[in-house]
Amino acid sequence: MTDAEKPDAPATDAAARGSRRRERTRAQVLDAAELLLSQRAPDEIRVEDVAAQASISPASVYVHFGTKDALLAAVTERVLAVATDALRSAYAAQTSPLERFAGVGAAYLRLLVDHPAVLRYLTATGERGPRTPAEEDVVAGFSQLRREFEQSIRDAVDSKAIRPVDPELMSYFLFGAWNGVAALALRRDALTLSPEQVEGAVIEAGLMLLDGLIAESSSS
Repeated sequence: MTDAEKPDAPATDAAARGSRRRERTRAQVLDAAELLLSQRAPDEIRVEDVAAQASISPASVYVHFGTKDALLAAVTERVLAVATDALRSAYAAQTSPLERFAGVGAAYLRLLVDHPAVLRYLTATGERGPRTPAEEDVVAGFSQLRREFEQSIRDAVDSKAIRPVDPELMSYFLFGAWNGVAALALRRDALTLSPEQVEGAVIEAGLMLLDGLIAESSSS
């Protein structure tokens, strides 16, 4: 092999280092944006604030994400990926339909408690409607998770583990109830709850709900 035919190792190594550096910077920006999004409404966040939190220049944020809306959508897409993994693990659990139904609810609650940014983002974009293809993808992703939760309720009804209910309406009710209670942790007034209180309230209410839903044949 001639010198001209040998791989350019230094150039390859430099490219790999550059790629890793870009990925680290991107992750820093997403972490910073998620933190700020858990504290403020999306319209209150500036690219300069994210850059300061990530200890980089605003120009770097624009290089990686282009616009603020694209950045905030990317944050929610990342959390959506976490949610999808967690909820689909709960859906696939080798347990009874009743336990699977309860497990999906617990997984979604944990998502809201651990990632308050996604709740604030969904609330804000829900009120004004999605503005970009990325936001539409996020809505589509959460809508699919809601439908899968609906199916877990339908399975519990079909197996007679819970009383007959409308799976679609019940899934919307629980989705709204969980989001509503979790939103109390985002308030800035006397109605606020700590994340621990949110979790406790939802678990307590969930146990009462399950007690009312469990079919007599399942509890006897």
